[in-house]
Amino acid sequence: MFSKAVVRHPAQNLGQGLTGADLGCPDMELAFAQHRTYVDCLKQAGIKVTALDAVEEYPDSVFVEDTAVMIPFDGGTAAFLTCPGADSRRGEVDVIQSALSIEVDEIIRMEGEGLMEGGDVLLMGKIFYVGIDTRTNMAGYEQFSKAVGRFGYKSIPVPYNDGMPHLKTELSALDEETLIMSCRFKEHKAFSKFEKLITPEDEEYCANCLYLGRKLLVPAGFPATAELLDKKGFTPDYINMSEFQKMDGGLTCLSLRW
Repeated sequence: MFSKAVVRHPAQNLGQGLTGADLGCPDMELAFAQHRTYVDCLKQAGIKVTALDAVEEYPDSVFVEDTAVMIPFDGGTAAFLTCPGADSRRGEVDVIQSALSIEVDEIIRMEGEGLMEGGDVLLMGKIFYVGIDTRTNMAGYEQFSKAVGRFGYKSIPVPYNDGMPHLKTELSALDEETLIMSCRFKEHKAFSKFEKLITPEDEEYCANCLYLGRKLLVPAGFPATAELLDKKGFTPDYINMSEFQKMDGGLTCLSLRW
């Protein structure tokens, strides 16, 4: 499903980043270890991983997914560079641009009043589902929709009430036909054609999984969701994400994949 990925090593000051989790400050030794395990899982799935140096100027910069959306097309890949909703993160886009410019065939950059973070963007088949909230606005969505349309993709806006950082905080893919989600999205018409697995109450964090084709990564420590996945026939690799959970980060947040 993916052959390449870009990750960034965590900054030592990760704990100074944006979060509403109220779970305390991350243990950095453990965060580095969890990040290494994450990268190893990508490699085990046959993905060539480019690991970028930490950027201490931007505590949230380990969450590279928010800075760009990758757009595969016949014969190449484009990168749509976003404009994060948080002012403190906007410099991360300049930093990632230099890295992606040698990896992709085309760079497209958000302009004007558009806001977008990649954590609000879910690709299923040839359709991008885009969460509209405080971090991604309609102006950003419209620019993005026009850009991906050039490459044969459709896009669907998914407005939701504030209360979670991104669309994929509580919604992600388990395979090409199945979504895992919190009850917030259970009846949403945009996802009516998919099979659904609903996370139990208090295990919503487990709704951010990472489907890699050969592997499915799921946050460890959520037994009720693990039981549901087992009953549905899924055999994921469970990975401890405790220190990134403290910073509102999940499995999809830590890489750009194409």
